Amino acid sequence: MNSTLVEDIDRLELTGQVRESLRGLMEIDRYQWDERGTLTLRGTLNDRADAIYRTIRSRLERFGFTPFLTRAGEGDELVAVPGVVERRRPRLWLPVALFVATMFSVLLTGALNEGANLLHNPGSLLLGVPFAATLLAILFTHEMGHYVVGRLRKAPVSLPYFIPMPPFISFTGTMGAVIVQREPMEDRRTILEVGIAGPLAGLAVAIPLLLFGLSRSTVGPPAGASYVQEGNSLLYAAAKWLMFGRLLPSGGVDVQLSPVAWGAWIGLLITMLNLLPIGQLDGGHVAYALLGERAHYLAYALIGACVLLGLLVSTTWLFWAVLALVIGPRHPAPLNDISRLDAKHVALAVFGLVVFVLLFMPDPLRIVGS
Repeated sequence: MNSTLVEDIDRLELTGQVRESLRGLMEIDRYQWDERGTLTLRGTLNDRADAIYRTIRSRLERFGFTPFLTRAGEGDELVAVPGVVERRRPRLWLPVALFVATMFSVLLTGALNEGANLLHNPGSLLLGVPFAATLLAILFTHEMGHYVVGRLRKAPVSLPYFIPMPPFISFTGTMGAVIVQREPMEDRRTILEVGIAGPLAGLAVAIPLLLFGLSRSTVGPPAGASYVQEGNSLLYAAAKWLMFGRLLPSGGVDVQLSPVAWGAWIGLLITMLNLLPIGQLDGGHVAYALLGERAHYLAYALIGACVLLGLLVSTTWLFWAVLALVIGPRHPAPLNDISRLDAKHVALAVFGLVVFVLLFMPDPLRIVGS
């Protein structure tokens, strides 16, 4: 028998089984196979997508499919993609090992910032504790915000993988952390909640630590002819005004940051960068949840803005523009892209974009003087 005919018979039989499994869940008007073995069904769902998606998924996984739901004109479309993600227990040793390495690299960076001479006095490594404890508390809380909310929402999130960086490469001792997804998230609500949980959790720690660190800082002229000038955001400028009663820097003086304040400022910077509404950054999650496919236009506009800032203000932005293009400016669609945000989730997404504006620093860091 012709192999093509056999394949057509098999697909016809499988189509019948799939349609039978969806009885009571979806009224199917037509279907179509493609050359990759993807089955597309069009019709009308019998209930809200968020109420029945998991039932649909459990039934189609028996046939080796992962279903994606989306709108198709006036109706609904179910795309059954071949393959089912294997659910495995997370590895613990790698994220733990990376976190321990990051603790050391951040501690070392903080100690060197305080002038420690580790060759003559190894114990001076402890000078880095205030900086390291501050920054790691912010970053750890940020990542656990993603992880805890992800687990509550049954999202496919891994434990955070922290990225250590040696002091001669990075002024922070770390490139932050990433959480790996082995499959798309279920819907826009999940994307939003998981995406925004990290920045909000991190800020809940960063802002009190910033205020405490500023209370341990002094106002005065720069310590030398050449110094590092941290950038101002609306939130950071307001915190300095609250603590010192004036806008700084001004009149040739600025805050001389304590290690805790410096660590908290870096925490604000990393949160701001994560909230860029691009790709799968936290801000990209928020933008896609709110705007859907239109978020891609916003992402490309932001990359263009990064290039412009890189040419006019700080070359650091050119690095972020290139990195955004490398990691991908487009956000993947969720498994269920029919369900939309309710009013409270729209308000949460808008709040996330407002937080980004409050944290935004046009010129994050520059070296002043000779």
